[in-house]
Amino acid sequence: MRSLLKTIPLLASVFAIGEPAFATRIDDPAAFVRDVYRRLAASAHYQPPTDIYTPRLKALFDEDRRRAKGEVGCIDFVFWTNGQDSNLRDVRVTSQAAGRPDRALVTATFIHERRQEIQLDFQKIGGRWLLDDACSLAGETWILSKLLKCW
Repeated sequence: MRSLLKTIPLLASVFAIGEPAFATRIDDPAAFVRDVYRRLAASAHYQPPTDIYTPRLKALFDEDRRRAKGEVGCIDFVFWTNGQDSNLRDVRVTSQAAGRPDRALVTATFIHERRQEIQLDFQKIGGRWLLDDACSLAGETWILSKLLKCW
């Protein structure tokens, strides 16, 4: 009983935080995207965080994984690079107003075999910036949320 009483304050403090300690925090979407591309250009082994999606986009990724049953799902490439590897150069990241204070558009242009342009649409939910969608505007064009609905 005493050990249970000692555990209750600890559990209460965990639930009071409301956000897991390991969650990626995005304070500035453009700075976050710059850091992702810097890391992708520096290492072929870097994996961008996956805890940054809005509930809508997370549900699409989860459904894709569920349906794929351990196989390749709807997308067979890294959407950040529009390819399989991270051989990137001439990376430039810009941002623009999205017309609403809870939205941010960030565009990354770079060379990956040929010129690529990926636009990332961030949404602020519960005080956190989360990635809501991405689209390729140059080369092979696509919208991530539509690709994830291939089923």
